[in-house]
Amino acid sequence: MQVDRQTLFFFIIMFIFLTLPNGNEQPHSTKEKDTLVAFQQELRNSQKELASSEYGTGYGNITGFRLSYQDLLDGKNETKWPFHRYDDDHRWQEIPQYSILPKEVSDDVKEFWGVNDVEKEDEPNPKAFLLNISGQAYGEFKKEKTELKKYNLHLPQYLQEYYDSYNQGNRDLNRYEGEDPDSTLPPDIIGDSKEEPSKVGNITKNSGKISIEITNLDYNFRQPDLAKFIQDGEKDKVNDTVVVSLGLIFKDYNEIERHDFDTRGVYFQETGAIITVTRSAKFLGNYGISHLTMNEANFNRTRTLMNQYLNFTDLERDFNMDDMNGYILKSEQQCELISYFQLERTEYSKDELRLIDEELMNPSGKPIPEQLPFLSIKEFLIYSPDCGLVFKSKPGTEFVGLKSEVYHNRLRHLLTGILVLVIIQLILFLRQIKETRTPGQLSTISSKSLFIIGFQDSLMALMFLLFSTFMEDLYLILACVSVVTFIMCGIFELRFIVSVLSTQVNERGTTWWEILRGASAESVPADGQAILPDTNTEGNANEPLIPLTNPPPAPAPTPNVNQPNQAWEESSFSNSVFASGFSLTIVATFLILNSFIWRIKYRRIFEYVGLFLVNSYWIPQFFRNTLKNRRKSFSWEFIIGTSTIRLLPIFYFCLVKSNPLRHHYDPILVAVITNWVVFQILLLILQQQMGARFWVNEKWLPKAYDYQRILHIKDLEHGFSSDLLANIKPNESGSEGEEDRGVIECKCTCPICMSDISLPILTKEGDDSKRKKINNRLYMITPCHHIFHSECLEDWMKYKLQCPVCRESLPPV
Repeated sequence: MQVDRQTLFFFIIMFIFLTLPNGNEQPHSTKEKDTLVAFQQELRNSQKELASSEYGTGYGNITGFRLSYQDLLDGKNETKWPFHRYDDDHRWQEIPQYSILPKEVSDDVKEFWGVNDVEKEDEPNPKAFLLNISGQAYGEFKKEKTELKKYNLHLPQYLQEYYDSYNQGNRDLNRYEGEDPDSTLPPDIIGDSKEEPSKVGNITKNSGKISIEITNLDYNFRQPDLAKFIQDGEKDKVNDTVVVSLGLIFKDYNEIERHDFDTRGVYFQETGAIITVTRSAKFLGNYGISHLTMNEANFNRTRTLMNQYLNFTDLERDFNMDDMNGYILKSEQQCELISYFQLERTEYSKDELRLIDEELMNPSGKPIPEQLPFLSIKEFLIYSPDCGLVFKSKPGTEFVGLKSEVYHNRLRHLLTGILVLVIIQLILFLRQIKETRTPGQLSTISSKSLFIIGFQDSLMALMFLLFSTFMEDLYLILACVSVVTFIMCGIFELRFIVSVLSTQVNERGTTWWEILRGASAESVPADGQAILPDTNTEGNANEPLIPLTNPPPAPAPTPNVNQPNQAWEESSFSNSVFASGFSLTIVATFLILNSFIWRIKYRRIFEYVGLFLVNSYWIPQFFRNTLKNRRKSFSWEFIIGTSTIRLLPIFYFCLVKSNPLRHHYDPILVAVITNWVVFQILLLILQQQMGARFWVNEKWLPKAYDYQRILHIKDLEHGFSSDLLANIKPNESGSEGEEDRGVIECKCTCPICMSDISLPILTKEGDDSKRKKINNRLYMITPCHHIFHSECLEDWMKYKLQCPVCRESLPPV
């Protein structure tokens, strides 16, 4: 039974889909199940500790928070916890004796974090901090040179045993598969090593770049769907504090190192203070964060919000093996962080900010200021208890960014501009296609130039399609740009390329030297036998040698004999171009997306080389013009318009420092690409003004084929095929002395109009005076030695560059 390609492709996709993991891994053994249940119970107990905690009673029994910094210095063992008993006379305080923060860290934080500007309070409408802080900000950090002792944070015993058994299983599997047992070392006890250079967060540079991406999880009593998590009614309503998710990225200036963190915390809207923590199996930061907020008022609000936030998760239903394994891997692979960020005040009051936020999220046409507030970090401090590191804001640098709504608005405007450029490019293509219809015009177009242009468009369409899958706010405009670009490159550009390739199919098997010459090479063997084209083939293959003696009668013109299946050829070209273009686009997309994690040096080299190559679209056309000896191919409207459209985005991203994609300011790249494109256009201009082959020495060029050459009587004996000799008729009106005068006139039949052609024939050699007097403009002789009226053959060649008699390819006139 034969299965078509579509059905086979469907079954392959279904097989891949069914064999993929469902992303919700279940325990495979009793040990795994018991470990998962135990970890769920530990999280549940930690949440109870958080819900029942008081500021004066300390952290409670929470993993990672059992030792204070002074306990660490005193060398106490956390298995002996508790070390302190709190009562009304001995309350917990933010001091090293009770807190996990060193005195240096807590003192620095108290100086800048959450300190309200009292002088502003007397104003009738004081300037407020941002309410909704969802957005991105970029700045620089410096690493403090402080000698802080590192916390030796351990996994709980049952998780350590599970982790060890998991690694032992991997080592046994490696030995079974033939790997070197000596190279498979047992895992280190987590936290025992003095230095772990490969650990995420253990940054070796003293300074670098830092970026944050904040998602404002603004949930509390204002959202009815979540009101059920508020336990004590009005008491647990929090007006001025929200939960935030903060992604944190450290990089060195050369972007050789990169450290990514996912943190959770709270934002105090009245003071502009943010605190976030990491979380792992050895450091449950979510449950201890409330005691890190420097005072009791902040503690109460943080405890309430974090308790509501953690109630979202149903541990039995939502927390699975993947989550537990992720917690364990973070314990091994990353430093734990406690982050404090202090925002700058805005120029607007709280009511004005609320109006701006509502209008940005739900546009209704209400007037808002043109200058929207930035997400600006005044100062920050990040402390790692287990790696003993402290990071602060670098003096003299800004740490600013855009709110998500403002950022999306700028992206939306940018994408609208790109959509306009795509539509203009589509119009230019349609106009060019309309002007380029005849085979003579299509034969001069370079398919490689079209392919490069189409590759750019297909790459852009695929990239926008990928971005639309995870950028919900911009889905409509991204999908619109992607669809219009796909239509342009997948329909019109593809059809244009296929038309060009179909027209140039008669060049297959022809060398570039023959194309440069303007005709197929003539071949007359030494034995005096002329090579005749086989009328059943398109090229010169299978050409029989036919003696000139006793030539067979000339065959009747058969314009429609053995025509190639044009529809099949176009379908074949279309499939080939689509397959190759799609494959190249997929590979290029993978490289571009992967380049974002490369070092900045390699990424910029890739950018320069890639842009240089994809903007070389007129070079193939320049060489095509040279080969075909044609001054012009594309219209100047198309050349200038296409070049401008493809240079504008480069100008924008490299010269506008505030571009939404944060591309670095790079005028050198703009100069290089612009000069390269202008140089290509200049070459095309010179070809039109000075000739297509102005840059090639005439001595290097083969002689171009002359359709209107003057024949000598010897040409009829050695160069022409027998069918032409049979059709030549002596001129009846000519006198007997014509041959003595050096010229005779013969008549042959034009295979197109079937009327006679007067053909002058030289009978004497070296008589240049006779050549000058002969009118050779009325006839044309093809490389395959068929003779036509000039007007008839020129009209035919407007639509087909093949001989009407034998179908051999013809050089353009």
